Amino acid sequence: MRRIFKKKGIYLSGLLLCITLALGACKGTGATAGSSAQETQTAAESSTVKTEEAAQNDSSVQEVTDHAGRKLELPATISSVYSTSPVGTMLMYTFDDKMVAGVNVNISDAEKTYLTEYYTALPNLGGWYGKGNQGNIEEIIKAAPDVVLSSGTDQGSIDQAEQLQKQLGIPVVLVKSDLTDLPETYRFLGKLFGREERGEELASYTQKTLDLAKEITDKIPEDKKIRVYYAEEQDGLHTDPSGSSHSQLIDLCGGINVADCDITPGYGRTAVSIEQVMKWNPELIICSVDNGFADSSSYNTITNDGKWSVIPAVKNGLVFETPMQPQNWFDRPPSVNTIIGIKWVHSILYPEYVDYDMKEETKEFYKLFYHVELSDKDVENITKNALRK
Repeated sequence: MRRIFKKKGIYLSGLLLCITLALGACKGTGATAGSSAQETQTAAESSTVKTEEAAQNDSSVQEVTDHAGRKLELPATISSVYSTSPVGTMLMYTFDDKMVAGVNVNISDAEKTYLTEYYTALPNLGGWYGKGNQGNIEEIIKAAPDVVLSSGTDQGSIDQAEQLQKQLGIPVVLVKSDLTDLPETYRFLGKLFGREERGEELASYTQKTLDLAKEITDKIPEDKKIRVYYAEEQDGLHTDPSGSSHSQLIDLCGGINVADCDITPGYGRTAVSIEQVMKWNPELIICSVDNGFADSSSYNTITNDGKWSVIPAVKNGLVFETPMQPQNWFDRPPSVNTIIGIKWVHSILYPEYVDYDMKEETKEFYKLFYHVELSDKDVENITKNALRK
């Protein structure tokens, strides 16, 4: 069923029904109760049809089917969007930072360096993501976004969207947010906002990046594929195995994720032991950094703690720290920030198969997606401990 959201509700059906009843009461004695009731019903049905036709012909609304197949009527002009998680917020920021109604987390000073001034001044409205985080309903309503953006197309996502719509009185649009779906999502947003050229610009870059990644990966012989361990948290003893959205770049770029453990649903980060990592014998290690928490990285632990020194990746100096400003290139959130991460992972895993300059790629991506111009010094700061020597 179509959801209709109007800020000025004029209930035409009820008004016409009342008029009809009043007129019926004033009719002469020859009119029977049955005929009066029939006339009332006919008038009510007629007014309902006219109201629906008026909504369909109303130029102030647009009919939209979101990625979950839900039919919605949204404002024809959308200028402000709140997203329920950092995944959607970063998607909207890259589309147009000035359309973002609010953020989900506090922005660190280091992150502010590579984000627009407008965006960094936005209120933190919270969100529904990670471990038990909740949005601030009152503040979201006060921010008055035209629509709410949420990711996911499964039944759980649909149920949550329906509930949130009732709480906020604002339409919730569900979109696909998986990395390989981003070209489709950018085009969808471009059409939704009446800015198809911008949507296509971002979609085209993303699709070309994905196509190049496949082309490179297809060239890697099986016996040349690098064994990779993804180290999370400060001790480096948490990870996400193959098949997890958090480690998907290893799979996509043709690496072999050595973690032989269960996927921890949702938040991820399965705990492992140093003995397990030693047994897995990785040739290269990627160290995660949580946004806003530079000390969350295991890079220093792994490169300086003697327990790790026997592992081939450490012995050969193939331990890399994920760039994290303003968002982690590899993970968390697993969103548009990982598009540049695809090129980065290929450059550290298989440098002999890439023909691009990672520093120049970084400048291009930040200009197109983050709306900032980087200096050589900026690139050096962002990619510290991240590039091959």
